Amino acid sequence: MEKVLNLILNKLESLDHSVDSMDKRLDTLDQKVSSMDKRLDALDQKVNSMDKRLTADLKRHEDLIQQLIHSVASTNVKMNEMNEKLSVIDAKADQAIEQIADLRESAASKHDLAYYDQKISEHSRQIYKLNNQ
Repeated sequence: MEKVLNLILNKLESLDHSVDSMDKRLDTLDQKVSSMDKRLDALDQKVNSMDKRLTADLKRHEDLIQQLIHSVASTNVKMNEMNEKLSVIDAKADQAIEQIADLRESAASKHDLAYYDQKISEHSRQIYKLNNQ
C-alpha cells in the first residue's frame, strides 16, 4: 500500500508541476492578451481620430464644392449678361459701319474738294473780271 501511496504522491507531484507550468503559461497568455487589448484600444483611438479628421475634411471639401458651384453659376449669369451686351455692341457697330459707308458714298473726296476749289477760284476770277470791265 505504501508503494501505491508513493505512486499516487509522485503522480500528484507530477500533476502539481504540470499545473504550475500551465499556470505560468496561462499567466503569460494573460499578459499577452492584456498587451493585445491595449494595442487594440490604441488602434481604436487612432481609427476614431482618423474618422473624425476624414469627416471634417469631407465636410470642408463639400463646402468648397458648394462654393465652387455658386461661383460657376454666378460666372455663367455674368457671361450671359456680357453676351447680351456684346450683341448690342455688335449691332451698334454694324450700324456705325453702315453709316460710315453711307457717309463715304455721299461725302466729297479730297479730289472732289480740290476740283471744286479750282472751279470756285476760276469763277471768282471770272466774276472779278466781269465786275472790272
